[in-house]
Amino acid sequence: MPVNNKTAGYLLLELLLALGCLGLAAVMLYPGSKTLQRQYYRQQLRYTAYLLAADIRQMQQQTLFQPENYMYTLKVSDKDKHSYRIERAHKIWKHVRLDADISLTCEKAIKNLSYNENGNPTAIGGYRLEHRQLPDMYCRLTVQPVTGRVTVYEK
Repeated sequence: MPVNNKTAGYLLLELLLALGCLGLAAVMLYPGSKTLQRQYYRQQLRYTAYLLAADIRQMQQQTLFQPENYMYTLKVSDKDKHSYRIERAHKIWKHVRLDADISLTCEKAIKNLSYNENGNPTAIGGYRLEHRQLPDMYCRLTVQPVTGRVTVYEK
């Protein structure tokens, strides 16, 4: 008795049609992945800005409420734009290394930021964080005079 081979397996046309549908779906998702990637970079930049702001606020709190009254100083190097450090009594208390795509620059007046015993900053100005993949966006942190309040702006 002969075996009917017409019902066994897939036709080449069916396989090509399935591959075409998958390819079309991949093409439609590709622009969405660029948008998602851009959103990820934006979040990465924001997160770094808020971490820096939190470190500055912590410095102010430590200076105000620590009984030993050590001086904390935030230092940003001109050479290495991917890190900053906080020193306590001229010893490194915290060293933060940023992502390789994120750069940190500061105004000359605020290169060494510290607070006095009243919580007032010894320097005023701002910091700027930029992401290599987002040339049209940056985050700016400013330290307000008198109060030392840290604000984060995004452009």
